[in-house]
Amino acid sequence: MKKNLLFLISLFLIITLRVSSQVPDSPVLVEPPEETDVVVMPVTLDWNDVAGAQCYRVEVTADTNSPEKFEANCNAPQSHYEIPPEITDANTQYFWRVYACSPQGWSQPSGYFSFKTQNTTAAGSIQNLTDGVIDLIADEDIPPNQGQQLINRLEKAQLRVNQNQKFLAMFEMVLFEARVFILRFSNQISSETSRSLIYSADGVIDLISDIESRPGQLPKVEDYLVPKNYELLQNYPNPFNPSTTIEYSIPKDAIVTMKIYDILGKEVATLVNEQKSAGTYIVNWNASGFSSGIYFYRINAGEFTATKKMYLVK
Repeated sequence: MKKNLLFLISLFLIITLRVSSQVPDSPVLVEPPEETDVVVMPVTLDWNDVAGAQCYRVEVTADTNSPEKFEANCNAPQSHYEIPPEITDANTQYFWRVYACSPQGWSQPSGYFSFKTQNTTAAGSIQNLTDGVIDLIADEDIPPNQGQQLINRLEKAQLRVNQNQKFLAMFEMVLFEARVFILRFSNQISSETSRSLIYSADGVIDLISDIESRPGQLPKVEDYLVPKNYELLQNYPNPFNPSTTIEYSIPKDAIVTMKIYDILGKEVATLVNEQKSAGTYIVNWNASGFSSGIYFYRINAGEFTATKKMYLVK
């Protein structure tokens, strides 16, 4: 019995000493999101707290192929760091990573995140964001029709800025962000693309708004995520081959069903059949296994019912 007790105590001490001697985990970077355009200076970097870390070392470079020799000293006591404006230039891509330090030593560095500093005027930053959306469309990170809607919203914001109509410009940017959220909720874009677009759009809004004055009067994204009416939009593209998207809006929670029927009224597919919260949704239909012809899509949501026609052309 005593031998077993001594063995357990020894094992506990070994595990405790081993854990206490471990260096901290590598930090996990948060903001700016990876490959983001930054329009507000100075740039503030954020990462998740690391258990046991007493401070952090942040490294910022424009060239990861020639990193500086690691210096074992901290420049951030907490899990955020404001880059001194004098070490960043406009229209430049930077890479950053973070080490955590504890009494047991230094962690391995985090992976690199990158950001690109942009024009710090509202008009210039909107143009930079527009160019970014165009690049995302070209890289197939945003469907072309959805990307064009985002571009249209940015062009309206640009017009309002040029006319010195700040509130209306902010309104257009908030609608831009609401559309990004809808695309993310509907799995039309990735969470990384969504975070990057929202981060950049927030920076544009800050530049437009003079945020120190009347912050309570700024429009809020959440005010535009819940539609006021039921709506079923025409699918896009139409005609299509082989895929198309269908968008619908519901102003309150409901059990939603959306089904596809052929020209004879035979049900051929079910796209939605579940409880949905109030909001706007986008669904895809891939008709690669169906023949050319006229099809109908029908939605039932609470008391709302609507049907529209679409054309599959192969």
